[in-house]
Amino acid sequence: MEGLSTVDAKRELLQVLESERARIPVAGHLDIRSHLSRALLGTTLCVVVLQIINGAYLVSRGTPIQTRGIACLVEATLLVVSLLITWRVVARETRLEARELDGRLREVARELRGWRGGYADLRLGPQPTVTTYTVRRDGAWRDMPTLLVANGDVVRLVAGDVAPCAMTECATGAELLQGQQLKIDSPVLCWARETPLQAHVAQIAQHHRRTGRSVLQNQMRAVARVISTRVLPFIACASLASNIVIFGVVYKYRHMGVEAILGQTTSSIFPFACALLWPILWVAARTYASANSVVLFDALQRSKTEYEDMADIDEFDVDALPPTKDVRVGIRDVVAHMRWMWTMCDHRNLSRSSNLAETLGAITVICSIDKEGTIAEPVCTPEQIVVPDEQDYAVLDLAEPDLAEPQSGFIADIGWQRFLPVLRPLALACAHDSGVCAMAPNSAHRRARALRGPTATQTACLCRVARGVGFTSSDLANYHVERVAMVTAPKRSASFVATVVRTTDAQSLHVLSDGNVELILGACLDYFDGTRVCALDDRTVAMYYALYLNALQQDLQCLAYAYRPLRLPPNVEWLFDSSSKVPARVELRVDDEDESQDQVVDDEFGSVDLPAHLTQAARLAQLRAKPQVTDTSGDVDYSPDMLTHLATEENLLRDAVTEQIFLGLITFTYEPKTDVCDFIEDLDIAGIRFVYFSASGGRQSKSFADRLGLETDWNTCILLSSADGAQDIGYVEDHDIKARLPRGIHNIREHLRDVDDIPLQVSLFAECTPSATREMIEIFQENGEVVCCMGSALAANTLTFAVCDLAVGVEPIPHFNRAKDVLLDHENDGSMSTPGALVTQYALGAALTCIPCPLFLQHDTSLYTLMQVVSEARWMVGCMQQAGLLLLLACVSLALVNLIAAWCLLPALPGFMAMWVLWIAVPVLSATLLFVPHDESIMSTMPLKNHAHVSDMSRFSVYAVIRMAPVVALTLVVYTSALQSMLPLSPPLHSSSTFSRLDWLHLTQDQQWALLGAQTYAMVAFVFHAICVSSTMMQRTRTLVEFVPVRNKVWVCGSFACLALTFAFAALLLAFGRVRVDRVPWYTYAVAFAGPLVLLPLQEFCKMHDKKRWTRFQKLAKLEFKTKLGLHSPL
Repeated sequence: MEGLSTVDAKRELLQVLESERARIPVAGHLDIRSHLSRALLGTTLCVVVLQIINGAYLVSRGTPIQTRGIACLVEATLLVVSLLITWRVVARETRLEARELDGRLREVARELRGWRGGYADLRLGPQPTVTTYTVRRDGAWRDMPTLLVANGDVVRLVAGDVAPCAMTECATGAELLQGQQLKIDSPVLCWARETPLQAHVAQIAQHHRRTGRSVLQNQMRAVARVISTRVLPFIACASLASNIVIFGVVYKYRHMGVEAILGQTTSSIFPFACALLWPILWVAARTYASANSVVLFDALQRSKTEYEDMADIDEFDVDALPPTKDVRVGIRDVVAHMRWMWTMCDHRNLSRSSNLAETLGAITVICSIDKEGTIAEPVCTPEQIVVPDEQDYAVLDLAEPDLAEPQSGFIADIGWQRFLPVLRPLALACAHDSGVCAMAPNSAHRRARALRGPTATQTACLCRVARGVGFTSSDLANYHVERVAMVTAPKRSASFVATVVRTTDAQSLHVLSDGNVELILGACLDYFDGTRVCALDDRTVAMYYALYLNALQQDLQCLAYAYRPLRLPPNVEWLFDSSSKVPARVELRVDDEDESQDQVVDDEFGSVDLPAHLTQAARLAQLRAKPQVTDTSGDVDYSPDMLTHLATEENLLRDAVTEQIFLGLITFTYEPKTDVCDFIEDLDIAGIRFVYFSASGGRQSKSFADRLGLETDWNTCILLSSADGAQDIGYVEDHDIKARLPRGIHNIREHLRDVDDIPLQVSLFAECTPSATREMIEIFQENGEVVCCMGSALAANTLTFAVCDLAVGVEPIPHFNRAKDVLLDHENDGSMSTPGALVTQYALGAALTCIPCPLFLQHDTSLYTLMQVVSEARWMVGCMQQAGLLLLLACVSLALVNLIAAWCLLPALPGFMAMWVLWIAVPVLSATLLFVPHDESIMSTMPLKNHAHVSDMSRFSVYAVIRMAPVVALTLVVYTSALQSMLPLSPPLHSSSTFSRLDWLHLTQDQQWALLGAQTYAMVAFVFHAICVSSTMMQRTRTLVEFVPVRNKVWVCGSFACLALTFAFAALLLAFGRVRVDRVPWYTYAVAFAGPLVLLPLQEFCKMHDKKRWTRFQKLAKLEFKTKLGLHSPL
């Protein structure tokens, strides 16, 4: 059966992508139909209408021409234009956001269309984090990710495999349903009747939901809600009521009622209408922040330097900041990427739909849903060697490999050399498996033999053991491999590999076996303790079997080794097909279905329930069941008559792998990847909880969690499986029973409501299914956590990626985007995160799995890369908060200036001046706050939860009044003093009483120019004071002494530019008028330029008080974060 060609498979997959790829709509975070949008739009339209009425009235009734009327009409026109511009930008942004996922699918389809059929042969063993199937493609068997299996493919399934789709067995025609697990004795070939990609895309369309609003967005909504429901109505009503009273009591010209009431009221709320352009500023700020995060992330992945602590950091300081790379991101690169993101659908990083920078800066939980290849090495490494030691066994711990001294001892135990006699045959088997490869000792080796074992241990390289005992490549030249056999048992996923080798000198044969402990023990009658061969009785078997079971409970993998000399008569080489490169398949009959025959064996460690087929009686019975043929030679194991009876190579191998001599065990473990343990430890400093979702049982999960450095005491592990059908009996330890932990995902919410919040504070969940993991992530989110999820890019993690706030796909194996038979036309570092062609089937499968993932980590990228990007995003989000606060304070302050000016019987500042301040001057100052130098201490603060946003609104309102009241007062003093001096009056009168007696519809040219000149002075004073306030807003709680503003070079340049442009604008306004600037008294300038002497102390006072409350909040949050009931509780 030839199956499909690559061309046919591509055609089928592309057809599915094109036909089933529905547009996956994602509702934009900028909702133009929200309450706040309607309030802003309503305010703007109201101001436009009132401005048109007031302007038309002034133009038609005023004599001489009142320029204020013309200005009102121009301002109304500018507001309408700004409304159209904002509507267009927001609509475009929403449209681009809604099409990001569809754009990513289109990009993957383009890559698939250009795929040249490059296949990577990684010789992987089975890994839970790499879901592949053996598929017949182009006349060869290929390892294929699930999502690249196409309708019509021929798939080879083995015992334990799960059908990726609806299938039909080629031989019997039996139907297999998607998700059905196979329980078969031998591999079967099946036709794929569906394309799994079709259901995959449908699931994404059905289950994907919009990422919730970020913490920053919710904070903005809370503040905007207060402004729109309290501040704006208060100012509007107060202005309208006071203007009506003033007009009725003070003003004597009744025909000026339109301007005195409607015009003055409109001026009071005009600054809020100017906020109509702020959504554009918000889009620009978040685009810049996302571009900065993406460019930094890519630069860190390209950098090959290691993460190291700074020289002045004490490595034993538990509160030391995490290490970083000294990678500088050029502003040109950020701006270039920002320009691309501004105009294009960001299918690379989904920055809009995922709120990339805001979510990164608010992460409170980082969870790993996979182990192998994600937070642990993809290949297990040997940890201990267990060898017989007379009537007991010895456990030898393997030493850490030393790159500086590769010839150093490979066993840490002192005096291990006395076990060399038993280690030599075991190391010989390891040497033949690994070929004593010349790789570096610390690399993730794989066996040189092209066998795909059913367990990860059978693909791990053991060249360290071979070299440590003393075997070299020249020693292996004395042995010739005659035959390799894969020995299996029916209805089991267990197996072992038997290698028949021949010595070149003595022409003797040896059988070296390694594999499943239970099968190896069942095939052995004796064991070798280094000095003699002893009978393998029930007690000894039970001892090793108990060790094996205990190792499994400790999340260790085991590999057993056995040996047998094979003495054959001469001239029987024809029995072994040494030229065949395909391993022989041998099946052992293991009769263990009758559990009543199991034997309980007592030893010094307790009783062991020994399976029936491992008892000495059962093993001897198999020996007696063999055909008995008289042997006349005396020095061979098989006489010619016996060989004739066995007849075939398979029968001879089946007989040869029995009656072996047991040599020992090697235990393996999945070691955490580089920096993972330190990364998890440093997450605590940053207030981010690390959570590991394990599919294993409680004890196995705790064992691996202990290697990660997670707490494994009581109240540290919750089982998400229900009691029915669970992997173990649940919480069995005394401290677990006392903890009252919930069992099962269905009991978590009830426990949180009625008992305590322990499920939100533990870092380990065991017995997790994908659906339980997704529900637990949703529970985290319901309780205000911002969840970042890491998982394998080649496992079925798409739906889990879709429900979390931020998903990070991880390459589970190195170099899976490199194929030897494909030459690239452009530079590519071998990772799918690099823009360009996806080269191999693994890269294409990963791209389809990681559709919801904004970020993708290469296999060799340290997790500290993610932490450094989080640090930068945190700082950027804080800068965005300060920039938004400055805009908001300026808007409210300008509204209060106009309101109080009306109370002082003065005309309000004209709308075009408010536009200059709120559209140009203050936005420029706010933009400079995005370039405040990064402070590494940001990663020692606790992040805010995504609930109860700005709960202490009254305190912040008081801060706002204290910080901006001087600005309002100083602006009004400058306004009144300048107006008093510029009015062409002979007697010195107060400006307020003067204007209350004037007819505003009939102001002379000199009076109009005097009014415009005074308003211009007030505008310049307001901008100058806004610059002073912005100098104190570089950081929320740091004083001017701790954080000198001039460190922000962009702010220095922006402030000078803002002030210069404002002076130029003021000069332009006064250039053609008869304004007597020389009449302005000195104290007006003194009040304006001495304002910082009042402003800065008040700003620092507010920051000092806020710092106390912030420090108190941080201590309480840190205490809550680190406190678990009964677990090292400081209470």
